[in-house]
Amino acid sequence: MGVLFLEETLAERIHECVLEMLLDRGLGQSLSVSEVAQMLSLRVGYHWHDLMRPVRMIAANMVDAGAIEALQHERVVDIRSARGPVRLRLRTLAGQRVAQPG
Repeated sequence: MGVLFLEETLAERIHECVLEMLLDRGLGQSLSVSEVAQMLSLRVGYHWHDLMRPVRMIAANMVDAGAIEALQHERVVDIRSARGPVRLRLRTLAGQRVAQPG
């Protein structure tokens, strides 16, 4: 039971960290999975490389829930099948435009 509790707690911390970092960045901005892992490593004491897979798994759940999007080369991708670096961003509401730099 203790291991399950630790896993649930880590999952919650990852979820909170992703949302916190994305909200800090602002609508339309993205961040990499490795950025989340690095920030989280400072908070939970794991090496950030060890957090990459758990962060990506929780991000996939957040994508499934419709809270965020996964991107590669500025295109929305399926985070579970995407290979290589993936960026995360808050999902916009249908019809809502995100200002592009420019």
